[in-house]
Amino acid sequence: LPTTYQVIEEEGANQDGVPTLSSNLTLTQTQTSDTGDFTCVVTNDVDTKTKSAQLTVLEVPFMPTDVAITSRTKDSVSLSWKEPFDGNDHISGYFIQYSGGIPKVVGWSSPPIDTRGSGLSYTVGGLHPYANYTFRVSARNAIGTGGYSDSSPLVETEEDVPGPPPDISTVTESSRSIRVQWSEVPFEQQNGIITRYEVEIRERIGPSNLGLPVYKTATESGTYLATVLKPFTYYQFQVRAYTSIGPGMFSSAQST
Repeated sequence: LPTTYQVIEEEGANQDGVPTLSSNLTLTQTQTSDTGDFTCVVTNDVDTKTKSAQLTVLEVPFMPTDVAITSRTKDSVSLSWKEPFDGNDHISGYFIQYSGGIPKVVGWSSPPIDTRGSGLSYTVGGLHPYANYTFRVSARNAIGTGGYSDSSPLVETEEDVPGPPPDISTVTESSRSIRVQWSEVPFEQQNGIITRYEVEIRERIGPSNLGLPVYKTATESGTYLATVLKPFTYYQFQVRAYTSIGPGMFSSAQST
């Protein structure tokens, strides 16, 4: 709605009985475009006098623009944006929200991240590896918080090593072969694309002694048949998964 102006004039007299005229200007539904100098001009037959006053209309900042991704790691994304109109008051900080991730944030993250400064860039940490995110930014001043920006481009964090495979078990198939089985690394712990599984085989020499490890790549998902083993010998097995970054943690040990 447009700004409305109302001038109220009141006639009176001072203590000496001299007639006076006072005027009041009231603005309602003000906008930032109303900021400026207002001048009152008084004229009579003798002289003309003027008096000026400056009006500054304060409001919350506009929304930031051009939110961009500047860099990423396995658990962080760096953002930048352009400073918006400050609402005629100093911008004291920004709020950042994100959507996506693992587990997926439905809507936007809450509470928002407080940048605690007026800088035009920020690195959001604590994110999940190999997950998609979008971000948005709002500015604040002493009046309040403005609206959020448009969403940033979609960004995917980098891969990391995976978590350990669960549910490892063994089945003796003959005196010289044992089948090792396990479940897929849970989705939340994959941290990338699982490229292969590796089985570690150790001969148990005594109650607490193990032989040197032998590593075998599993050609099937979730199972590996260890062959050419020594009859009447105890073995220990562990399994780990790989992403493009490298191997993850070994599973818990399973002994025969």
